[in-house]
Amino acid sequence: MRSGSARWLVKKPGGTWKAGSSWKRAGRVDTFVETYWGRDGHTGPVYPRGTRICVQFKDLSTKACVTLK
Repeated sequence: MRSGSARWLVKKPGGTWKAGSSWKRAGRVDTFVETYWGRDGHTGPVYPRGTRICVQFKDLSTKACVTLK
C-alpha cells in the first residue's frame, strides 16, 4: 500500500462543501494509511449536529464520510 496526500471536507447543515484543510501527507502504518489534524489528534474545530465530514485522498474518487450526531 502506498501513502499519499489527504484533506478533509466539511458541509454544515444547509451549507456547501468547503475544504477544512489543505492537502497533508499521509503516512503508511503497517497495512493502512493515516494522518490527523489538530494537536494530538484530539483538538480542532467544533461543528453542529448534522454536519457531514469527509476525508479525501488525492487521486482517489471515493471519500470516507461521516455525519455528526
